[in-house]
Amino acid sequence: YEMQRSLVGSEMCIRDRLTARHLKAGYDKNVIIEDMNLTVPAHKVTALIGANGCGKSTLLKTLCRIQPPLGGEVLLDGRSIFAEDSRQLAKKLAILPQNPQAPAGLTVRELVNYGRAPHRARFFARTTQEDRRMVDWALQETDMTAFADRPIEALSGGQRQRAGIARALAVEPRLLICDEAVSALDV
Repeated sequence: YEMQRSLVGSEMCIRDRLTARHLKAGYDKNVIIEDMNLTVPAHKVTALIGANGCGKSTLLKTLCRIQPPLGGEVLLDGRSIFAEDSRQLAKKLAILPQNPQAPAGLTVRELVNYGRAPHRARFFARTTQEDRRMVDWALQETDMTAFADRPIEALSGGQRQRAGIARALAVEPRLLICDEAVSALDV
């Protein structure tokens, strides 16, 4: 498939439909979302808007399998994301969390290259020409090429956020879930 090659105006195109049916989500006995039905249509940008603490991040974590639902189901093109092979799901769905973390000492290029892991036969397999091409593309799209060899900890908050976006783009996901992706970025 051909991914839209622009971040301007959040123009990432969703190829698959994500659906939650009778979703119940929260933490242990603290239910935050109860009996929610939601469809994120294919080929659309969808935004969740709500007050702080209303459950947006909890919903996103549940929709992308970071946290299991307390009830109900989450489907990607009609198939449960919990029944999907982890590697195959990681090729289809990428997440940019609210506060992305990276191990100390990593350069921006190394971080973005981690986004290519689902496409490799083994986690520590050699980087392919396609991996390098996608990493270079993601760095260019996020205007991070000049920072590629800098350690993550030497970046500003907005630059770290752009590095996280580049990592997510390098996956080549059909669905990109972002939790406050532009919170640290300049207008």
